[in-house]
Amino acid sequence: MKHLLTFLMLFSFFPAVTAQSTPYFPEEMIVTADNLNMRVAPGKNSAKSGSLIKGTVVQFVEAWNNGEYVQLDTTDENSPFGPWLKVHAGNKTGWVFGSYLNSTTGLYYEESLLFEEPATELFNWYGVYRRDSFADELRAVKVTKGKVTDEFTGQELDVLKTDQEDASKFLIASRTPLKTGYCGPMGFMDVEQAGCVSFLNPGTQFAVYPGNDLNDTLIKPAYGIAVTGCAELEGMMTVIKNFSVKVLDYATEPLKVQNLTQWLTCENPEDAPIVEFLWFGDIDRDNKPDIILQDCPYAGGCRASLYLSSRAKPDELLHKVCEHFWPGE
Repeated sequence: MKHLLTFLMLFSFFPAVTAQSTPYFPEEMIVTADNLNMRVAPGKNSAKSGSLIKGTVVQFVEAWNNGEYVQLDTTDENSPFGPWLKVHAGNKTGWVFGSYLNSTTGLYYEESLLFEEPATELFNWYGVYRRDSFADELRAVKVTKGKVTDEFTGQELDVLKTDQEDASKFLIASRTPLKTGYCGPMGFMDVEQAGCVSFLNPGTQFAVYPGNDLNDTLIKPAYGIAVTGCAELEGMMTVIKNFSVKVLDYATEPLKVQNLTQWLTCENPEDAPIVEFLWFGDIDRDNKPDIILQDCPYAGGCRASLYLSSRAKPDELLHKVCEHFWPGE
């Protein structure tokens, strides 16, 4: 049971990877081990080509065997599971074991299960909180390891806690400091009260926007979220074909459109994603919308993904920077 839970909880700190055709890995990651061996090929017995100290930022190059999770040392039952990743750091390129890396931006939730102390010293930690009826705010927080009792097994489990009295909507761990204060127009509203739709089905369309704080009169862009696809009857079942989630910049001429579906791939490519819209605002304070989507592409759980406008490439409006995995039963 311990090793099963440990394996599942790897996903809470690192991208979930199963047999999906295009597994997600963050483009920028940070070393969390004191010294991480870099090797010429994936595998514990491969020759060492260098080492990376704790806190080194690396760029993702590729994943071995489509990001398959393997045990680092099969002769040691306590050895961790993870993917072998090829990364670049400075003038070094080589293979490292992925369980010793974290995304430089992380999405977390209070009460998230932990089996190791989070690398708090490597990150600036923030929580998104309801400030008032019409605004969310970003607060700097301290995170610690708390305890809960599992109702099924009776085991005491480690969970993520903060130093705040009220509960956050979600937590952000960022290598780069973020600006605290106003971060979005949601406040006590849920997405439907804010004019959005919770579950994204074909035909859905609505606007998201960064919002304005008190005395802020700057006109900011609104992005459209548009969902397309076609329902067809196959035997006794209705299936959705050609499902896609697109982002539109209404201010551009011609209309700039980005397809987010590459980050919403299901484990079974024939399945249409089940996508839930969770939040919008302006985490990075660049006066453009940021969003959080949740989808359930795996047989064993769902993931919430953070998309930031400040990380968008020239042909994009938003870019996925991290995901938080929710293990299933």
